[in-house]
Amino acid sequence: MDDTRFLAVSQFLASSGYLGCRLTSLVPDASFRQYHRLEHDGRKAMLLDAPPDKENLEAFISIGTHLQKLGIRCPKIYDHDIPRGIALIEDLGDLTFTRLLDEGADETALYTQAIRILADLHNNQKACDIKLPYYDWKHFIDEALLFVDWYLPLLAEERVPRVARDTFIEEWSEIHDRLSPLEDSLVLRDYHVDNLMQVGNDCAVLDYQDALIGSCAYDFVSLLEDARRDVSRELFDSMMELYLSLRDNEVDRRDFLQHCSVFGAARHMKIAGIFTRLWVRDNKPVYLKYMPRVIDYISRSLHDPRLRRIKRWLFSLNVELHPISPVLSREQLLKIYQSP
Repeated sequence: MDDTRFLAVSQFLASSGYLGCRLTSLVPDASFRQYHRLEHDGRKAMLLDAPPDKENLEAFISIGTHLQKLGIRCPKIYDHDIPRGIALIEDLGDLTFTRLLDEGADETALYTQAIRILADLHNNQKACDIKLPYYDWKHFIDEALLFVDWYLPLLAEERVPRVARDTFIEEWSEIHDRLSPLEDSLVLRDYHVDNLMQVGNDCAVLDYQDALIGSCAYDFVSLLEDARRDVSRELFDSMMELYLSLRDNEVDRRDFLQHCSVFGAARHMKIAGIFTRLWVRDNKPVYLKYMPRVIDYISRSLHDPRLRRIKRWLFSLNVELHPISPVLSREQLLKIYQSP
């Protein structure tokens, strides 16, 4: 935190009654946000530092307020300064689902809780009553292209040729256009065990500032095909049965699976690109430990006949998908991404 940022945060803490508090910084995540736990005169809160040139604090607040109106548990907002990207929010503790699972908690019970929240959200007729962009074709392909622009160059040690990149777009366009219609919902877009917390008897949701309106299958597959942990096919199938049974309006099973397959594959490609970018651009190699699982998800998804176009496209590049390791020097990395 530079001097200007430190001054802004100090002024905010003073106005919020937390100047002189005990401050404990949390381990940074993949974003540019920073979280700091505050304790002052018996009060606890979390300081959210979201630089306005890199993070959208206004979206976090407006979407969080909307979720609370829908009955979804998420951090309360105590105070905020949107122009400076600072907020004082509720401290929900440390019991993420990830931590609980690592400590031996009942996997089925936790995932059941998460699926029930998702179904309740999708059943709520007011869930989409918020002004948000639609997860349209442009959002879809821009995210999938992270795979082409960041991950694949490391395999061949050169950027993907423009013609091949254009073909990738065309192939995905054909697949996307053939998707059967499926009910739209509020899509939180980062719905997984790291962003779910046990708070008393409630399950709280975190990191929803990138929410959009889109396919109801998106958050389901992001939960059950998680880059951070293995989920058995048996659990996937049982949670799908649970989700479909909880929906007020009948959701066609075949269409739902089709959306899971297509959006899941594109999302895994996006994540492979993001994790690579975090290493190359932001010097955060820690996320590379999840790459074997992400690449496995991509490889498995390409066995789906609906994605044969993408499988054929990858074969034409003569590359074999595999995890990457932070062995190249910064100079070697820059040379790859600066090539024509």
